[in-house]
Amino acid sequence: MLFKTLLFTFILNISLFAHGVFYDIVDGAIGIRVTAPNNIAIDNAKITIFAPESSLPFTKGKTDLNGNFAFIPDSHGKWRVDIDVPSDHGSHLKSFHITVDENKNVKEFEKTPYDRYLNMVSALGFLFGIFGIITLLKSRKKDTN
Repeated sequence: MLFKTLLFTFILNISLFAHGVFYDIVDGAIGIRVTAPNNIAIDNAKITIFAPESSLPFTKGKTDLNGNFAFIPDSHGKWRVDIDVPSDHGSHLKSFHITVDENKNVKEFEKTPYDRYLNMVSALGFLFGIFGIITLLKSRKKDTN
């Protein structure tokens, strides 16, 4: 009788842990944030991740309410990310690459054209502004003579 009671108690305790929720923190995740041009987060954007030199998806999912999506790469190389943002006037598709090093860290990634050319456009705007101010001052000097 004592053996049956101990066995029943042991089995009951094991089954309690079978329905628990466990978690752990994993280093090496790569996070992607999808936003509109005015920096507003886009939720439910479809994300498809392709491992280096693979035509089959490594993982798929959707962005959360804050426009975030994360995955953990299992190898180094050039990963492809496809983003599909559905809208009432059609899908907006973006694709870019992330280069992951041997330590599973982001080495580099392709930036949007807006990010790539922002500094150049800003410098041109600054130069045109200076040129405009100089031209304005010279024209005022001619008008006073």
